[in-house]
Amino acid sequence: MLKIQELRAENFSKYGTFLNPLECGEPLGASQDDPVRFYPDRIVLTFAASNVLAFSPIAINPRPFLITDIEYHEFTEELIGGFTEDVCFCAAPAGELDVSKIEVFKLPAGWWVRFKRGVWHKAPYVLGDRPTVGLVGLPPHTYTADCHVVDLAEPVAIAL
Repeated sequence: MLKIQELRAENFSKYGTFLNPLECGEPLGASQDDPVRFYPDRIVLTFAASNVLAFSPIAINPRPFLITDIEYHEFTEELIGGFTEDVCFCAAPAGELDVSKIEVFKLPAGWWVRFKRGVWHKAPYVLGDRPTVGLVGLPPHTYTADCHVVDLAEPVAIAL
């Protein structure tokens, strides 16, 4: 069983970056006391084949904590987050899939994660008994043009 880890730069940087929107540093042209604060360019994505980013809503119901398949994108990075509930998600290093290297991370509600190109991942699992909604950011039609999915020979369980 895979243990859920807290997101930290030292344990997630090989897969991408993450953002806690409540801890963004100093706002641009404002103080922390101003009623509106803007924090530019906190997550930057690269795309090889497009300069367009599409946001797609994703709804997730509670389901068994079993990883049965996993995917990667060869030419683009992916952004997920803004979930209304805490979730967990899996990631594994880019390259040939080694199931023993899959890791699982907790993504608190409202946080965001950027997956680097080639990093193995899959849709999150909601932590708790309430459904959640969030957003996935990818170039349009990535899910049909650059989504490589592998079914695992045996499910991998996530320990709560």
